[in-house]
Order: sequence, then structure tokens, then C-alpha cells
Amino acid sequence: MKNIYLILVSLLATSCATVGSVIEGGKDMGTGIVDVTVKTAGSVSGAALQDISSVVSTVAETYDGVIDTVVENVDKQTDELQDESEKSVKETNK
Repeated sequence: MKNIYLILVSLLATSCATVGSVIEGGKDMGTGIVDVTVKTAGSVSGAALQDISSVVSTVAETYDGVIDTVVENVDKQTDELQDESEKSVKETNK
């Protein structure tokens, strides 16, 4: 009878160790999956933000060029109008 108790105790001890190993393995696997998922999401988010910043930068540069062109054209047109108004003032003074 003592032998049966020893066998049962040894089986119980090894099964507890096995259950403990499975639980630890499951925790390691779960934390690994979460870690990889968070790192991947962070990388994708970083890449998306870099792409967005590149697009915004390109749009800003293009917009800046458009503004410069508009300013130059308006300046030319106002210069032409000023020249015409100065000519008409000079002609009326004669």
C-alpha cells in the first residue's frame, strides 16, 4: 500500500510540474504575441506618419510655389495699373 501512495504522490508531483510548465509556456506565448503585435502596430503607425508628413511637406512646397507665382502676377498687374494711372495723371497735368 505504501508503494501505491508513493506512486500516486510522484505522479501528482510530475503532473503539477507539467501543468506549471504549460501555464508558463502559455504566458510566454501570450506575452510574445502581444509584444510582436504592439511592435508591428508601432512600426506601421510610424511608417504611415512618415508617409503623411512627406505628403504634407510636398503639398506645402507646392502651395508655397503657387503663392509665389500669384504674388508675382499680382505685383506685375498692379505695377501695370500704377504705370497707366501715372501716365494719365501726367497727361491731365499737361
